[in-house]
Amino acid sequence: MSEQLLQQILHAVTHIQQELREIREEQRVIREEQREIREEQRVIREEQQALKNGQKELYDLVNALIHRQEETDAKLESLTMDVHRMHGEITAMKQEIRTLNEKIDSHYEQFNERLNNLQLDVDFTVHKTTMTERELFKMRNRLF
Repeated sequence: MSEQLLQQILHAVTHIQQELREIREEQRVIREEQREIREEQRVIREEQQALKNGQKELYDLVNALIHRQEETDAKLESLTMDVHRMHGEITAMKQEIRTLNEKIDSHYEQFNERLNNLQLDVDFTVHKTTMTERELFKMRNRLF
């Protein structure tokens, strides 16, 4: 029995040794997987940092664009106000031109009327002078 007991113990020890080798192999595989996982985590952290850096760049770019848009809006508002002011000035100038044209038309009519009156006066004077000279001619002819 003692031999049989030894055989059983030997068999149990061999079995335990086999299980121990399997456990060590599993531990080695687990350690290898852990190393791979750590490497993947490192790569993920690097990618995450790159994404954070890109996100910060995008954030800065968006802020710059917003600032530029605000500047553009302010310039557009200024230009709009300038256009409205110029529109008002042009409207006022058109009104002044209409007023001046009305005055010019009025002065033209008055000038034309005066010129016509002068023409009539000249015609009358010429006619009167002619009549007077004719009378003088007739009187001279009677006298001489």
